[in-house]
Amino acid sequence: MTAVLLPKKLKKEPLVDAVFEVRFSSSIPASSVLPGLFFAQLEGAEKQIERLLTADIPSQLRSVDPVLRFQPLLRLHSGDFLILVGDASLGIACKMPYPGWNAFKTQIIKVVGLLKDTQIVQTVDRYALKYVNVVDGKDLVEQIHRINMDLRLGKHTLKSESFTVRVEVPRDDFIHVVQVAAPVTVQMIGGEIRIGVIVDTDTICNYQTNDWTKFMEELPDRLESVHTDNKEMFFECLQPETVNYLEPIYE
Repeated sequence: MTAVLLPKKLKKEPLVDAVFEVRFSSSIPASSVLPGLFFAQLEGAEKQIERLLTADIPSQLRSVDPVLRFQPLLRLHSGDFLILVGDASLGIACKMPYPGWNAFKTQIIKVVGLLKDTQIVQTVDRYALKYVNVVDGKDLVEQIHRINMDLRLGKHTLKSESFTVRVEVPRDDFIHVVQVAAPVTVQMIGGEIRIGVIVDTDTICNYQTNDWTKFMEELPDRLESVHTDNKEMFFECLQPETVNYLEPIYE
């Protein structure tokens, strides 16, 4: 892929969510081990553990359902981050405002390292990085014009109608699952309301290994790669004038 110049940040930050997830097989359900370990090891003066609604679904049902199997059951607050623990998945999410990629990457490596130390993981099956952005617009026409997309169904071309689109884009070692929809309304923690068009880019790498040492050695470079590819996919979804509207900073 030809390298493109990407902004380091946007003054009009559209980001509403950022999550890294790793899925794995383990000798015992990870949710029975990880919360206590993370609570003891991770920093943050206001640490707390929340039980999520999915934890009330019987484990026998969760284990056979391809969607429920990887859903988080518990959520741990740790400083600027949330740790999402499932039976066969681990997620690290950012609280908003976004602390920046360097801080996010450092936390990912730390938390995945703690997962490794439990010695319950038999194989790593995949990892993914997901960013969710809401780009504002005064009405549907403007929101649609923000996106680098032409959508036609039969003889009808999308102009000012509500829509939801999901596309899987294979590229090199990744699959980008891109979801675009408008109009959407998102309420942030703290009460702020975001209204506009949502651009959800989930970059997935199906990577199986039982060699933890190699995986941890490769993790920093793999994180840089998945982050760069996700970022490129997001900006490809925007019209050039939309990027300018968001006031990019290049350093």
